[in-house]
Amino acid sequence: MFVLSNAWRALMRSKGRTALTAFVTLAVTFGTVAGLAIIQENTTAHTTTYDAQKADLAIRPTAAAWKKVSATDSASTKQYMTWTSYTEYATAIQQATSTLDFTVTETVPARVSGDLKALDGGSLGSASDDETGGQLIWRAFWTKDAAKANDLGTYTITDGKALSYDNQSDNPDTTGALVSAAFAKANNLKVGDKFKVASAADKSKTTELTVRGIYEYTADAAADNPVVTARNRENAIYTNYQTFSKAGLDPQSSDDSVSGWALPDLNVVFNISDAATYKSVVDTLKKSKLPADGFAISSPALERYTKSLAPIETLASRAQTGVILLLSAGGVVLLALVLLGVWTRKRDDEIGMALVSGVTRGRLGWQFMLEVFITTLPFYAIGLVGGAFAAKPIGTALAAGHATPVTSDLVWKMVWYGLGAILVLAILAALRLPFYGADKLFASDGDWGTVSETESIEAESEADAANGESAGKNTGAVGDAGSTDADTDSGKKTTTNGTAAKADDDAEAQA
Repeated sequence: MFVLSNAWRALMRSKGRTALTAFVTLAVTFGTVAGLAIIQENTTAHTTTYDAQKADLAIRPTAAAWKKVSATDSASTKQYMTWTSYTEYATAIQQATSTLDFTVTETVPARVSGDLKALDGGSLGSASDDETGGQLIWRAFWTKDAAKANDLGTYTITDGKALSYDNQSDNPDTTGALVSAAFAKANNLKVGDKFKVASAADKSKTTELTVRGIYEYTADAAADNPVVTARNRENAIYTNYQTFSKAGLDPQSSDDSVSGWALPDLNVVFNISDAATYKSVVDTLKKSKLPADGFAISSPALERYTKSLAPIETLASRAQTGVILLLSAGGVVLLALVLLGVWTRKRDDEIGMALVSGVTRGRLGWQFMLEVFITTLPFYAIGLVGGAFAAKPIGTALAAGHATPVTSDLVWKMVWYGLGAILVLAILAALRLPFYGADKLFASDGDWGTVSETESIEAESEADAANGESAGKNTGAVGDAGSTDADTDSGKKTTTNGTAAKADDDAEAQA
């Protein structure tokens, strides 16, 4: 208790330094935990989480090939991938994975028919429908996943129903179509209404469709085909594959003899289990000398995931810089505060007086260590707990919703490294005692500080000495007075006795 009480009194005499030490410890711990959680999650997102992502594989024309495609030149569709081309890829992929799972999107231009009108927009200009194939876009989806990956932009149904993708049905929906809210308004179309569109390759060939649902876009377009991007995407009509095929727009068995606007932009996406399998399939295709010239292999799903990591990548980069600066600056400040607490003239005086009074160097060293523990350990614990709870919402708010939870592994690392750092600071404080030389032992003066009990003892000794001297003087005075009185009484008694004796002698003589 003597050491603890002295340590507490020493800290209370320097309240400013004590408060600053506690605050720096709290701030450094809190910021480090939150920063390391962000950095750790960024690493995990690019490794473990990335490897667990569901991957897909698409074969599309390269950027150089797309430059050869023109929205006003039907002959440029020869750059498209065909079913014949895809068969070669499908065979290699099936050999690599033992399974073959894919989805299809097909797109062709289309013409308005009858009273139907297209919305203005796009870059077709004044080119005729014979040159462009029409102002409309007809796109067919094989599955719901294909619709979700729509490069014209994801959409939501605001009225009616979504498309039916029951590819195993004996009686599939072969007329239902989705139209945009803007297109429906311009043509006064409602759910259940029928309308006709004409073929891009032959304006006399029309198909009657039924409005199954009305949609609105929820994301921007990311299409790569110049034929598609040249049109206003609000003019896009979406159907299932069965409707597209029944209209004669999917020449699977004769695509090698079809050209111009009759050739659809075929986009087959193979479903791969995970990122590692995707890499293995790509390696297998390369061994088969695929993709062919003018085409590139990619994974839209993995690309979307990687793109979603951009906010946390930026945040992790800033967090890494922040953690380095925080640990460096905070460590220097804490070291300075600890050394300032033990390497001052005032502490020299305290050490000297304590040693003279019989306090051992070991006991003083333990006191200095306690001063460090008191000002750091509780606030380190508070900062660690606070940072652990705050890291996840901080990441969610600053990394576009990407949570950054603190893992148990990170917590334990912080516990051990933090305790180690605090112990080092405490040892550095205790090392002040071995460096306290004998030349300073009797040079101390002023306020002794931590040796308050010694002061009390000395004060009591001085008071006892003063009281003893006063008591001696009083005793002497009393003694002298007593002797004088006794002597006087004795003298008086002797004289009286002598007179009495003389009187008796005289009486005897007369008799």
